[in-house]
Amino acid sequence: MKLETALALVMAECDRAEKIHPVWPRDHIHQAAIIAEEAGECLQAALNHREGKVSKQPMITEAVHTAATAIRFLKNIEVDDAND
Repeated sequence: MKLETALALVMAECDRAEKIHPVWPRDHIHQAAIIAEEAGECLQAALNHREGKVSKQPMITEAVHTAATAIRFLKNIEVDDAND
């Protein structure tokens, strides 16, 4: 997959996720937990693919969700938080 394609998928997912889930937790632990949950789903999809249970598509979908969630995490960190 080309970088441009991957980035387009991630940005489209960011837009979709923000519309479906407009409220983002303010607590950094909960924000990071959402990323970890998405990464866990990506890992599960990779394991399922390796075992021949699913195509590559679930891995791609979950990787896009993970990346979009990480971007949302970064978008919502206040500038002052970077110095904490």
